[in-house]
Amino acid sequence: MPQITIIGLDTLGASLGLALRKMEQPASVVGMERDPLMVRRAQQAGAVERVERWAENACKNAALVIVTEPISRLHDMLEAIARSLPPGCVVTSTAPLMAPVLAWADALLPEGVSFVAGHPILDPTRSDDVISSELFHQAQYCIVPSAKAASSAMDLVSQLAASVGARPFFLDAAEHDGLVTAVESLPGLLGTALMSAAAGASSWRDMRRVAGASFAQATSSAEADPQEAAVALRANRENVARCWRCTVPSWATCARRCSLTTRARWLACSPRHARHARSG
Repeated sequence: MPQITIIGLDTLGASLGLALRKMEQPASVVGMERDPLMVRRAQQAGAVERVERWAENACKNAALVIVTEPISRLHDMLEAIARSLPPGCVVTSTAPLMAPVLAWADALLPEGVSFVAGHPILDPTRSDDVISSELFHQAQYCIVPSAKAASSAMDLVSQLAASVGARPFFLDAAEHDGLVTAVESLPGLLGTALMSAAAGASSWRDMRRVAGASFAQATSSAEADPQEAAVALRANRENVARCWRCTVPSWATCARRCSLTTRARWLACSPRHARHARSG
């Protein structure tokens, strides 16, 4: 089997490796990771055949390179591996943004190497610290090829998605980033804003004592790496600003209706409408 290299053996990367190695015709999977705990965990799970400390060594002889690095480190990683990629190699990513990543790949990767951006949408109810070959089962796997990519490269990444149990979802980069901003980036930003507002209130000490699961879920984005969040927001600032502008009128409407005499009827209907939209 051609060699597949996975750069970054976090839960997503190691689960990809494990799923690929459990195929009917197991893939030859080489990992790259410097964190000894992640290396040990991936090896114990059987996710890789071997692990390299340096990405350049891991990429030699690879037919497919999967980069699972976060957006904050992705540019530098693409630059680091560029000279080590063999002709005909296909590189793909798993980052939640595509337009900036495609631009980086076009600028950094050599001729003869194809890049296809990928983004698996994982089940939010699954644990994010358990390596599992089922992690991608029935997941939407967004795929956007670079304009320079060979058609066979998109076929290869589509086969990758299908082989780990995901459903390939083809769209363009601008559409993907706009959709993800609306349903991922903006909720995260709102959660962070809610956490900051609550923590800045004079009654925060008492609010904290009575805060329960709803508050914890709504503000979970505040636990994200602030540097990583800042990089992602800067790289996607136009979409974030547009979605934020679209949201502000809804907040104003909520505030206005809550102050009207008809507020009881509206407050009863609004949750029903939201629940119907969420389940539909």
